[in-house]
Amino acid sequence: MAGTSKRITNYQQDLDNLRVYKIRGVDKTIVARKGGPSSEEVKTGENYADLRKNQQEFAAASNLARALRHSLPKKMAKICEPYVSGKLTARFRNLAQLSEGAKGKRPILLSENGKTLEGFDFNSNAPFNETFPNNIMVMSGSNYGQLILHIPSFTPKEDLIAPDIASHYQLFSHLLLLSDYTYTKESKEYNPCAPEVHARNSSQENPIHPIINYPEESTTQQLSVYNGEALPSDTSRLLLILGVKFYRYNNLKYIDLPGNSSMQIIKVI
Repeated sequence: MAGTSKRITNYQQDLDNLRVYKIRGVDKTIVARKGGPSSEEVKTGENYADLRKNQQEFAAASNLARALRHSLPKKMAKICEPYVSGKLTARFRNLAQLSEGAKGKRPILLSENGKTLEGFDFNSNAPFNETFPNNIMVMSGSNYGQLILHIPSFTPKEDLIAPDIASHYQLFSHLLLLSDYTYTKESKEYNPCAPEVHARNSSQENPIHPIINYPEESTTQQLSVYNGEALPSDTSRLLLILGVKFYRYNNLKYIDLPGNSSMQIIKVI
């Protein structure tokens, strides 16, 4: 009991030595040890100017990563590995570093640099190109906001790199429009250039099929976020995300195998 009491006391002391505060433009709560800089020093101090600039860009990148994650249907979201949010944020932050301007105010231009997101895997333990090595074809539709996806015929047993325990698979496609993010003096924070269409998305899921040694027919489908209005192709980009989810069929149920499933940003247009 004495040892437990000591641990509780030490834990309470640790909590007493922490300070919790928020900074404008940063969604996450900041936790720091007492004795370091105060929240006011971090917010206004000259010595922390670079930190604030980094936080502003990080906040914008984090907002883009969150918009992408929240757009995913539940079945696709389950494929994401635990730390995918941080990895996505880092990729979006890289877009700011490719732009000119003062740090903390550099635009995040998907319209110019969005193609650097192609090949991003949401589950690094099962890269999509290794799981589904198929010659997928993507073509633009007649209007910006429309894509045509063609998957040639393949044999699941031969062409899918599935885990040994998997008996079935399912294909998913997801089209997402993301706007450029720019810093404005008025709000002193980043905002999407096209907020009215930012994060608009459309998804399709194929039926669950068995992994057998018999060819699947080729499929062609259209994904669209176009609703009849002209979309701002000069300040936004379309992200096409494909996923393959594996299942184990047991006792009349499909048991999800998200850790072995794959998903990737296939194309940015």
